[in-house]
Amino acid sequence: MKNSAVRWTVSYAAVQFFFWFAYGTALAYASPYLLACGLSNTAIGLINAAACTLSVVIQPALSAYADRGKSLSLKAILLIMTGMMTALTAMLVLMTGRSSAGSGLLLGLDILIIQLGLPLVNALATESMNAGFPLNFGLARGFGSIGYAVMSFSMGQLMALKGPQIHPLALMIFCICLMVSICCFPFKKMRGETAKDRAGKDTVASFVRRYPSFCIMLVGCVLIYVSHVLINNFVYQIVVAKGGGSDHMGIAMALAGILEIIPMLIFPWMLQKKNSGFWFKLAGIFFTLKALGTLLASDVVMLYLVQLIQPMGWGLLTVSSVYYVNEIMREQDRIKGQAYMTMSLSVATIIGSIIGGRLIDTIGVNGMLIAAVACGAAGTAIVWFRKKRG
Repeated sequence: MKNSAVRWTVSYAAVQFFFWFAYGTALAYASPYLLACGLSNTAIGLINAAACTLSVVIQPALSAYADRGKSLSLKAILLIMTGMMTALTAMLVLMTGRSSAGSGLLLGLDILIIQLGLPLVNALATESMNAGFPLNFGLARGFGSIGYAVMSFSMGQLMALKGPQIHPLALMIFCICLMVSICCFPFKKMRGETAKDRAGKDTVASFVRRYPSFCIMLVGCVLIYVSHVLINNFVYQIVVAKGGGSDHMGIAMALAGILEIIPMLIFPWMLQKKNSGFWFKLAGIFFTLKALGTLLASDVVMLYLVQLIQPMGWGLLTVSSVYYVNEIMREQDRIKGQAYMTMSLSVATIIGSIIGGRLIDTIGVNGMLIAAVACGAAGTAIVWFRKKRG
């Protein structure tokens, strides 16, 4: 049994590692590549917003399909999506230097697909655990954060040496690695019942009727995530305002990435103390505290110290939300629940991307951070004090 648990966890950890490698490369390093292709910051913002908007529109239908008993397995769906990314990125390699609009379109499609894949990757773990296979999700998800941290450093170094044009080739290689890791994951779909197939055809409205409290909570999650996006998407501007530069930005991001692994590694132990719902709600408080700490930090050193809050904010919410959704959802709704949770981040990304830059231009970095604190506090209040029924 122990060897089996190690096998499942290691195999899934590889999926998480390469997924976040590809996710971070596609999103975090899109701007320098597209700028080098000749696109403006405004155009890049529109590409990201369009990808997020389309993911919000498509995710309910995709997750409803995946929840059906007679659908393709999650593994097969992810392989198809990763294969599409690999093909698109190969086209992007050929397109580089020839058409800025074409490059923007292809990378935008890559960003859309990788965002659609996030809830499915999480559901791959929960479906395996629900089927009785021994898998430590928190530990495996920690390797995802390690992958993101390694990606942040290695891509920064690689692009400094080879130039932004190396981005699509690196992304294509990471997509191939992700495909291999998914192929090696020993997952088999549990063929479902007629009831599950019927549930898979439910509308968004019927889901809201079944889980009204959960949907109210999603509003709180959107506000909490807006607080996160306002800081995460404009971290460079924040660091500069505190007297630092791009090197200090990299250190701050690396600290946050490494520290957030802590709750992921010990979450099974944490579940013995309190249920996932408690930890999920607690994370909202720490998102707000991080925004407040970032606002009050007087210099870069203080900003580094603020990253100590990261484990109980993003790190805790990332792992607790997956367990929480899996516990409160009916079997036929669990993939949809993971998708709606991910959609709250997509919606927040759209909102944060649109208002963040505008706030900085009009009222400055500190004004933007005050908005981040307000959003975090409002979202946390909704998550804590919503009615628990449904």
